[in-house]
Amino acid sequence: MPFADLLQWVSTSRKTGTLAIDGADYAKKVYFQDGLVVASASENPKEFLSYYLVGWNYVGEEELQELLEMQDRHGALLGELLVIVGKVAREELIHILQVKTSETIYDLFLKQEGEFRFLENILPSKKFQPLSLPADMLILEGVRRQDEWTRVKDVIPTMDWKPKVVRAVDMQSLGEIETAMIREMNGESSLERIALACRVPGFFVLEFVYQGLAGEMFVVKEPGAEEVAIPGFSKGAWRLILKDAEKALASGDLHLAYRRLSDLAEKFVGNTQAMELARGIERKIVQELEKRSPSEDAILKLAVPPDQLMSLPCSPQEGFMLSRVDGRSKLGQILNLVPGTELEVRLMVDALIRRELLNVDEGT
Repeated sequence: MPFADLLQWVSTSRKTGTLAIDGADYAKKVYFQDGLVVASASENPKEFLSYYLVGWNYVGEEELQELLEMQDRHGALLGELLVIVGKVAREELIHILQVKTSETIYDLFLKQEGEFRFLENILPSKKFQPLSLPADMLILEGVRRQDEWTRVKDVIPTMDWKPKVVRAVDMQSLGEIETAMIREMNGESSLERIALACRVPGFFVLEFVYQGLAGEMFVVKEPGAEEVAIPGFSKGAWRLILKDAEKALASGDLHLAYRRLSDLAEKFVGNTQAMELARGIERKIVQELEKRSPSEDAILKLAVPPDQLMSLPCSPQEGFMLSRVDGRSKLGQILNLVPGTELEVRLMVDALIRRELLNVDEGT
């Protein structure tokens, strides 16, 4: 299904629930109430609320860390804490959440493939600030960006490219936002950094620069090899990863929760506090897995025709496991064939069952 048609289907049917999408790079969720988009969630750090809060200079990295610790202690929403401490007005918070949610969805229009499922009448168990975004407006803008990107990407492949003004510009003819963008174009700041500095979505800057290239107003430089920190994902990043793992665990996605803990272990191995908290979440994952995992004598069977396996969006390890399922082998036998620890492989089996790619026959 084209993503636009998928959104239209949810909207027209006035559905309430969660649209879960697994792509090649990040998993995302879009939440609906009576066909309206009320919130979103993403694994992409550039689609976190903290990315906008720090990137748009509402709070610094240290302040974000303090707010996250307050959130842990009091169980309050991060946005509500910002309003309470006077960092943002409620109207500003709603605007930030609208941009965050819209940009998360617009990015999906640029993806060529992915796997989706709609979880009827299931919304996050934790409180969130609901929006009311009409899907038809998101579809119109998403399709427009999709068409525009096909023209732009050959000239400006990524938001890391750096624009520079190379001839005089009539500033009087520009609006406030365009003027602000021009002032940030020094040949050293990337399109992404300019967007953050001007508190606008990155696509606004991308389009403006692309149009200026046609009039030889700007040139763009390739990005260097330097690694640039993601706003809101540096000093307090390990706490954000832990929160992602906890959210995935609460939603029942044990495989995703474990993946987030693996990311944490890779990036913050020397942080004893992070590792201790991660071990606690891992114990919960194991406990939950034990409740619903098939026995080693259970027979695994494919839930899709074998000739469709090659077209499924699966990791190499998942593809290897699915290729070993013949409808006769027991789970214990397959566990010994697939690379990885027993926990990793059992979590992968659990995820494939949730995705309805595997069926289980426990026998009598």
